[in-house]
Amino acid sequence: MVKIEEYCDIVDGGLVLRQQIQHYIRQNIITCDPVMNSQLDMLDRLGKSNVPLTILGETGCGKDGIAQYAHEVSTRKNKPFLKINCAYLTEDLVSTELFGSGSHTPGLLRRAAGGTLYIENITLLSSQTQRRLIEYIRTTEGTANDIRYIIYPSNEGSVRNQQLIEPLADHFSAAPFVIPPLRERSADILLLTIQQLRYIQDNLGLKRTVSPAVMTAMLEYDWPGNIRQLTSVLERMAFMSDNVLMDSVPLLQRCLSANKQFQRMQTAEELPPQPKTLKELMAEYEMKIIHQHIEQYGTLRKAASVLGVSHSLLSYKLKKYHEAASNGEPLK
Repeated sequence: MVKIEEYCDIVDGGLVLRQQIQHYIRQNIITCDPVMNSQLDMLDRLGKSNVPLTILGETGCGKDGIAQYAHEVSTRKNKPFLKINCAYLTEDLVSTELFGSGSHTPGLLRRAAGGTLYIENITLLSSQTQRRLIEYIRTTEGTANDIRYIIYPSNEGSVRNQQLIEPLADHFSAAPFVIPPLRERSADILLLTIQQLRYIQDNLGLKRTVSPAVMTAMLEYDWPGNIRQLTSVLERMAFMSDNVLMDSVPLLQRCLSANKQFQRMQTAEELPPQPKTLKELMAEYEMKIIHQHIEQYGTLRKAASVLGVSHSLLSYKLKKYHEAASNGEPLK
């Protein structure tokens, strides 16, 4: 485990990086991990080529950021960077998105010409759509469009064991990028924590720092949900804490317990989900809209203005949501 004092000074009980966070940022990726940096070096070398890229890693590992990095360090950075997630669309919609519908509605395969197309959860495509995709890639038009393809199969594993037909698997087998899980790069846990707390201050208006005790507990945790879980827990802690210094390890543990979607299965059979009331479903939808607006408009205050509510009301709703989640209660 990384030694906190190698990277941070303790100021008013909280942690402050000795070096500016920019020292650890490559494009949009924050890391000081040697394995991660060697993988990013590979992307830098491939930037001038048309070699397809396959991203492999656990859920929540930051695959979207890697895909964006691969585009930004390539000679295509001024061309389109387009993305499709096959997990969120029906087979018909995926096909329409990729190939278009008629001459007046071009699909992503035409709109991404000269740029990068990132296909997430590609192994969820039917074998028929996969065959159509590889056939297009090999056509004269597909070659002329000069697209650099990036794929993410789905969760962990290699391309070959995740239901890709053989011609498509062969096409994408040349350049795998394996994202190390967060538990294997503890220094990055520290860096990402400090960066996320800065984001929370700038966008949610909550100034927070963590104590060495809380940071040590975070470094000892295995983070099965990786970066996605880390950011979710820190946001919940920020709203649950009444002080700038977050020094309660029990609070961290409660917030970790509330992240049920990230917890590893402890038994062979998962209990069936409990049905939710309309009120609970509406509350969850409201939180989704609030978070989307904060992400889109950058700050809690701007999101509140667009939504037509006060800054204090939006802050109250978010705190109420995180308190309920941390106590294992339904949203109301």
